[in-house]
Amino acid sequence: MKKLLSTSFALLFLSNTAIAAQNDQFALIDHQGVNTWVKHAGDNLLHLNASPIESGEVNGQSSPIAEAKYLMPIKPATVFAVGLNYRSHAGDAGASKPEIFYKSHSSLSIGGPIQFPKDARNVHFEGELVVVIGKTCSKVTKQNAKDCIFGYTVGNDLTERSWQGRDLQWWRAKGADGFAPISPWITQVMGGNQFTVTTKLNGEVVQQETSANMIHSVEDIVSYISQYVQLHPYDVIFTGTPGRTKALKSGDKVVVSIDGLGEVSTQIE
Repeated sequence: MKKLLSTSFALLFLSNTAIAAQNDQFALIDHQGVNTWVKHAGDNLLHLNASPIESGEVNGQSSPIAEAKYLMPIKPATVFAVGLNYRSHAGDAGASKPEIFYKSHSSLSIGGPIQFPKDARNVHFEGELVVVIGKTCSKVTKQNAKDCIFGYTVGNDLTERSWQGRDLQWWRAKGADGFAPISPWITQVMGGNQFTVTTKLNGEVVQQETSANMIHSVEDIVSYISQYVQLHPYDVIFTGTPGRTKALKSGDKVVVSIDGLGEVSTQIE
């Protein structure tokens, strides 16, 4: 839980983001040197006595959102990801079952500046909807998969395409340090789980598509993974990227946003 954002940079996550009033949003902040879970409430953050994933409740304390210093909300956990899950990205590939792979826990960050490995020459953005698991579950049906989900966040599945093509495994192409920036906000969604994923590169929209177009739904993915690997609280699942991607260069800024969930901003050094 060491990764921390300055107040000015952290506020980028909430700018130009519509927060649905009926949805609860949670984050972990550094409040006067103490790791503190909070709930979004307008211009304020309501403090919790524990993680909401661990049944934490509002404890009567609060602090201004403008002063928040955000921390990584995901404890050490498994990071799953799905490849080829939109026709606009996969074409005719990847239709029969979810194509699952792992990213390392150290690939997680809450955005900010990132410096690629010195031999990385072809790193692409991949804006994605990310699932956050809320309880231990194994071999669940598609109908019961929602019971395993605590909420959703926004992610960028950074990928070194040259390594992805050359290596037998994707451990470095997908799992290098910092290659999975996510929003610091976890949102509990009341109702459906269809969202529009938008990626901007230096202010220009380069990806935008509704998650309704995913080949495999969130419920399909959670159920499928759980048939083989037991899921646990704080596990996260990147659900696939839409459209085309392109290589990033020093100085580029990538912002992935989903209305109602938030955004994550990454500056390439």
